[in-house]
Amino acid sequence: MISRPERLGPGVLTRSCPPESVDRVVGEAGRAEKHRRLLSARFTVYFVLAMCLFPQAGYLEVLRLVKTGDPGLRSWSGVNKSSLTRARQRLGWPVPRELFRAVARPLGTDGKLFRGLRVLALDGTLPAVPDSAGNNDTFGKSGSQRSPMGYPQARVVAVAECSSHAVLDAVVGGFKDSERIVSDALGAHVGTGTLLLADRGLWGLARWHRLRDQGTHLLWRIERCKARPVQDVLPDGSVQPGMTNLT
Repeated sequence: MISRPERLGPGVLTRSCPPESVDRVVGEAGRAEKHRRLLSARFTVYFVLAMCLFPQAGYLEVLRLVKTGDPGLRSWSGVNKSSLTRARQRLGWPVPRELFRAVARPLGTDGKLFRGLRVLALDGTLPAVPDSAGNNDTFGKSGSQRSPMGYPQARVVAVAECSSHAVLDAVVGGFKDSERIVSDALGAHVGTGTLLLADRGLWGLARWHRLRDQGTHLLWRIERCKARPVQDVLPDGSVQPGMTNLT
């Protein structure tokens, strides 16, 4: 949370996303400009990040906040909503995705571990996206094909660190995509030394074995009809489940 938006400036954003990381991701995505532009790819990345901090503000208001925080930008003229839109289109969506993957990391200290394990949570959400033809084709809406309802929705499944709430990995799918299938693309930051929590909508035996093979400790809820009865309580307090068909 930025308590004083008038002092935003690129410096606040570069603490989490250093310029060298931005330039590397932009170059690897083939979005580095061949000619000097007023709205460079690097600045456009920071402009998009500022938009995420102030989602209710319009393009020009976000630009004003960024310019106010950096005296070197105050003399800009000729920058309008159309030029900002074109800059975002030139940048494309792969750059923010790869930048996130490059800088996302656990933030909790060793004091926030549970019995030596970093506690992570796997969960999904359905945020609404702007109602455009492209978003409707890509993500889809609720309701039937003949009678779609509301805004298009993206299905986002993410892994977050419980102690800091930092999102470590995320995958975006469409409204009608299965949350379980979308979650199979998540693999960063899980493995040895982590305890992964998940809700009952994300269970699956193949997924369980895949994560266990990576060394991940798992604590998942499961639908009552799929629960396995307790056959025996072991000396350490854990239980031995009975056999049942769990697929």
